[in-house]
Order: sequence, then C-alpha cells, then structure tokens
Amino acid sequence: MKLKTKLTALCAALLLAVAVSLTAAMLWQVREQSYGALFGSTEETLNDLVDDFGTAVYRSSTDGLDSLSRKVLLTYCFRSCSVPGSALVVNGECLSASAQIDPERYLDVRYGGTQSARACAGGRHFLILGRVTDAWGMDCSVYLAADATYIYSQLWQLSGRFALLALSIGLLGLGAVYWMISRTLSPLSRLSEAAGSIADGNYSQRVPVVSQDEVGTLAGNFNRMALAVETHVDTLREQNERQKLFVGAVTHELKTPLTVILTNAELLQEPEYDEQARSRFVDSIMTMSHQMRGLVESLLELARVDNGGQNMVFSRLNFSELVSDALLPFEPVYFEKGLTLESNVEENLFVRGSQQHLKQVADILLDNAAKYASADSTVRVILRRQGSHCLLSVASAGDAISKEDLKNIFKRFYRMDKARSMNHSYGLGLSIADSIVSKHGGKIWAESADGVNAFFVQLPTA
Repeated sequence: MKLKTKLTALCAALLLAVAVSLTAAMLWQVREQSYGALFGSTEETLNDLVDDFGTAVYRSSTDGLDSLSRKVLLTYCFRSCSVPGSALVVNGECLSASAQIDPERYLDVRYGGTQSARACAGGRHFLILGRVTDAWGMDCSVYLAADATYIYSQLWQLSGRFALLALSIGLLGLGAVYWMISRTLSPLSRLSEAAGSIADGNYSQRVPVVSQDEVGTLAGNFNRMALAVETHVDTLREQNERQKLFVGAVTHELKTPLTVILTNAELLQEPEYDEQARSRFVDSIMTMSHQMRGLVESLLELARVDNGGQNMVFSRLNFSELVSDALLPFEPVYFEKGLTLESNVEENLFVRGSQQHLKQVADILLDNAAKYASADSTVRVILRRQGSHCLLSVASAGDAISKEDLKNIFKRFYRMDKARSMNHSYGLGLSIADSIVSKHGGKIWAESADGVNAFFVQLPTA
C-alpha cells in the first residue's frame, strides 16, 4: 500500500471518529436540554398537584373516621385534582395511579425535596418526579411520570440529519485532506524517482524546490547531495582516467631506457667487441640507469605529496629568505648557460608551510627556467605581497606556450615537445609543484605573452 493511500485512510478514520464524536456530543446535549425543559414543566405540574392535593385535604374533615376511611378520603381528594401520569402512595400503599409505569420501582422520595429519575418500560421512556407531603399525620408520596418518548424520536430524526451533515462535511474534509496529502507527497515522489535515477547512474538528476517548508528543505538537501555525488563520481572518473594515463606514461618512459640497457647488456656479452666499445656500452647503461633512477625518485616524491603530505611539517617561515636562499645555487648554473638571473624579493614575507617542500617548488621553477629559457636571455624572479597573499613569479624569454599547453602543463608526464624528453624531462616537476602548492592552500599557474613565459605561485601569508 502506498504512503498516500495509508495517510488518506488514516485521515478518513480520524475524520469519521471526530464526526461520530461530535454527533454524539450534539445529540447528548439536545437530549439533556430536552430533558431539562421537560423536567421544568413536569416539576411545575407536580408542585401544582401537591398544592391542590394539600388544599383538598385541608378542607376535608376527618373527625370520627378510622384509618381505612381516611385512606378512602385521601384517594378521593387526590383523584379530584390528579393529572395523567400521577400516582399517590400512602405509607407504602398505592392508593391511586394513572401512570403507565410503577414510579416506586424507580424513585425513592423518602429523603425529602423533589426527586427525579429516568426510566424505560414497555418500549417507552419516562421522566419520573416525586415529592413527600404530610396529610393527617400520614406520609403521602406524590409521583408524576411524564412521557419522554418523543425526545428519543426527535433524537432519532436529528441523528439522521447530523449523520448526513457529518457525512457531507467528512467527504469535503477527506477531499481536502487527499488534495493536501497529494500536494505534500508529490515532491517526495519526485525525490524517490530522482533517487532511483541516480542509483541507475544518472548523477545529473535534480528535483525542483517548490516550497520553503521541510519538504522544500529536503529537496534542497537532496540536490546538494546529488551535486556532491556527481562531483565525487566525476572526480573518481578523472582519477581513474589519470591513473590509466599515468600507467601508460610510466610504461612508455621506462620502455626506452630498459631497451637501451638490455641492448647494451647483450652487446657486452658478445666477444668480438674491444674494450673501447665495451666502455661505450657501459656508459650507455649507466646513463639510462641514472635516468631511470631520476624518474623513480620523481614518482616517489609525487606519491608522497599525493598521499596527503604526511611528511610535511608546517610552521611559520620567512618565505623571503627561503626564495633568496634558493637562488644562490642556481647562479653558477645560469652563468654557465649564458643566462642572467635578476631577483626582486620583498623582505619579511611569512607563510605557513613546509620549508623543505616550498623550497622544492622554488627549485622546480628555477630549474625549469634554466632548461627552457632562450640563450643569452634574462630570468627574472620577483616575490611581493599581494593583499593577504604573497606572489612568487619566475619569468624568462622562450618559445611561446600555447593556450592548450598552458591548461595541461601541470599534468603528469605532459610535455609540450620531444625536446623536453631529450633534456631528461619527464613532465613531473611542475606536477609535483602543483601538488605541493595545493597542500599549502595556494595556487600555481603559467602565462605566456610577448615571448615571455612566466610561472606564478600564490600563497596565503601568515
């Protein structure tokens, strides 16, 4: 059974219970009001009857009369003023009765005052009232039974009308409740369909937020969850794709040096080669071995950074001094290559990070400029404050970098041309720098314009 059907059935049961309760309460109130009106008129009649009976007894003389004669006289006096439904009981003996019911069976008037009781006999309903009065030293109980059957006839007619009214109101209320439940559950149905769609792999599925209540809040939270799932899945797909490319690139990078090493090792086993040739074979093996070691070390460093930087020890450090110290070892390198190194480092710029890894970022950018700067050109290193951040830039003249290359230059094993491979570059340095800067909450990017290629690192100051 669907939730909408369950809720509608529950509301219908509640409406029915409320309608029955209200109808019963209204009928009970009508009955009590009718009995109250009947009690008032009957009590007035009873009081008149008692007064008339007392007057008749007072006018009668009982001189010389025995007990039996007195009872006969009392009977005569009572019947002279009795009304339908009245009865007279003297000392427990009924002397006169015109009621359709025995009042003594239902009402005891010995306690004084006007007493009343409700009774049902022979399929009819009665309201019985009674009083005690004294006549010639005898206790006379006067009863009056009023027929109340008409009250229940009226109640039966009213109950039918109330039932029709309650049914009409109930049907209208049920229709309104069904409409409200349908309107309320409609977003939940869309949520269920959207959840099923996401479970089937359609991670772009969203639901409209049509209200500001709890259901609307749920829909908004569902959309945020779906967006997070879609983003996570896209990230996993991207990571999986990058992993495939990474494995393929590593395989490609290792294939050439391994082939060279195996070929030269096989040639060393041939006896016809002289010592000079054998020396060349060994040199080739050593060169390729060093090249492979450099690749493996870069891969290990990249893996350490990707695994959350467990080895990074963060502290507040003087980034200005770090950059200045990183420049010193590169001065002779630039001099040998015929390059000019210029620096403009603003003093006392502090950041929070790992000194070892941030120095590695500076070394990567400086080494990259040394490798690919145009001959006899100038490499400019600038560190300055930029609002709440500090900005490091390394700029050098060189071949223009295309927009496509600028997007991909920080990806692993990405090389713009074969010349970089011949220069023992595996496309991992900038990727390592990108990972380190990301761990420090910073940003790294490259720009190329007017024959100048510049790399930028932005870090928050401490």
